[in-house]
Amino acid sequence: MNILKKNYGWIIVTILASLPLLVILRMINIDFSNGIALSFAENTVGEGRTTIEMLYHVSGEFAIRWMTAVLTCTPFFILFGVNNLFVRQAMGIATAIWSLIHFIIFIAAEGFSETFTQVNYIAGFIAVLILIPLFFTSNRKSMKKLKRNWKKLQSLAYVAIFLSLLHVAILDKTWIIYAVIVGLGFIIRVPIVKEKLIAIRQKK
Repeated sequence: MNILKKNYGWIIVTILASLPLLVILRMINIDFSNGIALSFAENTVGEGRTTIEMLYHVSGEFAIRWMTAVLTCTPFFILFGVNNLFVRQAMGIATAIWSLIHFIIFIAAEGFSETFTQVNYIAGFIAVLILIPLFFTSNRKSMKKLKRNWKKLQSLAYVAIFLSLLHVAILDKTWIIYAVIVGLGFIIRVPIVKEKLIAIRQKK
């Protein structure tokens, strides 16, 4: 029970991050008869989208959602005084995994060389490259080993979110929702604003 109580945040994030995989798996055929062969299932989605378009949409949408959630953790703490570093790490891992899934689906359908044909693809690719070291260092052991450098490394998440927003902005106007959320989060982080908000919270 103590283990569950201590790691409840990780468990909740893991469940929430895993649920959309059920949708992804319905749209992919895996053939083990001659090694491992992957193919996209047909007629599994509606909404006027092809299977590959839906795979792009689901994987990319959840990647940007988790990334936005990670960057709202600090503003949430400032506003409400609730903070859990390890839950934020779990969200970061979910972000990296969904970003990698999104990229793997892309190269499986379009080929790796297609990554360098458009600005938005390049921006997304660089964001994925940045998230890889963040993924492998989102644990207690890395925190102890890297010490102050751990925070410097994790701060690259800001570069990744900027590139991700650029990637989505070129593709779809709905990016503005995430940009507004992230933008408000950065305003809340400004020292003067942060101090006033904490003072107001502490008076309650």
